[in-house]
Amino acid sequence: MNTDETPSTNRRTVIRAGVAVGVGVGATALAGTPAEAAPGAPVIGGQLNDAGEAETVLVGGSSANPTLALAGTDPMLRLFPTPDDAIPAELPTGSLAVTPTAELVVGGRDGRRAYVNTSRWANRIVAVPPVRLLDTRALASYSANVLAGADGVVSGRLQAGRTLYLTVGFVPASRYEPIGAYLNITVANTVSGGVLTAFAAGAARPDTSSVNWWGPNQILSNLVEVPLGSYERDAADPDTAAFALHVRAAASVVVDVSALILTRR
Repeated sequence: MNTDETPSTNRRTVIRAGVAVGVGVGATALAGTPAEAAPGAPVIGGQLNDAGEAETVLVGGSSANPTLALAGTDPMLRLFPTPDDAIPAELPTGSLAVTPTAELVVGGRDGRRAYVNTSRWANRIVAVPPVRLLDTRALASYSANVLAGADGVVSGRLQAGRTLYLTVGFVPASRYEPIGAYLNITVANTVSGGVLTAFAAGAARPDTSSVNWWGPNQILSNLVEVPLGSYERDAADPDTAAFALHVRAAASVVVDVSALILTRR
C-alpha cells in the first residue's frame, strides 16, 4: 500500500467532509463522514483516476457511516477495460477489474480470480450451430459422444432401465467451462408408455421427466435445459463435461444440442 500523500502536479488530493482521497495514495479518514467530492467533480480534480500499479486504500468507517459513499444519477464509479492478459494472475482479495468484454474480475481468496459475466444469470448462453449428439438407431456414427452405456442399446433402442452417458463434444473457447446445455431430445419407436430423464453426469438420477410418452410407435420431442457434470473418460481426459439419459421403457433416442451455458474457468 502506498502511503505517500505529498501533493504534486500529477497527484492531487481533494479534501472534503474530513476525508483525504488521492490516486495512488493512501486515504486516511479524518472524521467519521463519507468521502465525497463536490457535486459533479471527480475525486481527483481534473485528472483521470489512474494510479498505475499503486493502490488507493480507504480505511475506517462502517456500514452505517462508510468511508466512501457513491450516489447520484450518473455512473459514480467507472472501471476502464483492461485486457485479460494484462490482469495479474493473482489479485488481492477485494480487487476489481473489468475486461474489454465487460466481465467483472474480482480478487478472491488466496489471490484467485473470479469472473462475473454481465449477462443472464451471471453466466453466458452461447448458441451453437445445431449438432446431433446421438441417434441410437445409428449408434456407431455417434460413438465419439457416448462415454458409457452403449451396451444398453439393442436394435436401435435404449432399453428399459438403462442409462447412456454423453458428452457435448466441444467448447467454444478454452477459457470457458460448459455447465449446462440446451438439448432437443426426441424419442421414437416406442414399445409402451415410458419416461426419459436427462440429468448431469455424476449426479443422482432425479425422479423427474424430460420426455414422456403413453404408448407404442410414438415420436415425441422436448427442448430441455440440462446441467452438465464431470465424467472421467480416462486419465488423460478426467473432466469431460457430460450428461446422462435414462429411460423407463425402451425407445430410440435422438439428441441435438443448440446452445451451451458457459462460465469462466
